[in-house]
Amino acid sequence: MTRVTAQGSTLDIATTSPTPVYRIAALSDLDDVAAIETERFGDQSYPYFALRQLFDLHGANWLIAEVDGTVLGHVLVALTPDRRAWLLSLAVSADSCGRGYGSDLLEEAINLCRRHAMRSVLITVRPTNQSAYNLYRRIGFQWTGHHEERYFGVGEPRDVLEYKLANA
Repeated sequence: MTRVTAQGSTLDIATTSPTPVYRIAALSDLDDVAAIETERFGDQSYPYFALRQLFDLHGANWLIAEVDGTVLGHVLVALTPDRRAWLLSLAVSADSCGRGYGSDLLEEAINLCRRHAMRSVLITVRPTNQSAYNLYRRIGFQWTGHHEERYFGVGEPRDVLEYKLANA
């Protein structure tokens, strides 16, 4: 707290930002997830109906970042029977970028995958998305050597990155 005095009044002003909470997603979070998806990915975002169906399949492993009850970001984790996890989406609202929420969500997702005894965690990234590439590499993801020029259709190239877990 910082104490500020102005015109005979004394105010206590919080100088630290609120602590984020990282938790498993609930169905009630779907509107916020869809809004962040649309804000960050535009016409390449998952439509609501697809998010709803993906939630039914994988929502027990989706993570939410929130502060004071406001959803700031998400990571959509899908666990596969062959003990590989896919991060279907990682996004933080534009207003919340640069505060470490994306890195923290990524670390939380890796820890969740470790608890579920996954061998590795995979994610796709557009080769020109340098900020995402830098984040994934800083955390420990490595390029698998897999690149597809049409991963999501014409003009949508992606590289596949992998984080190998020690329990593999």
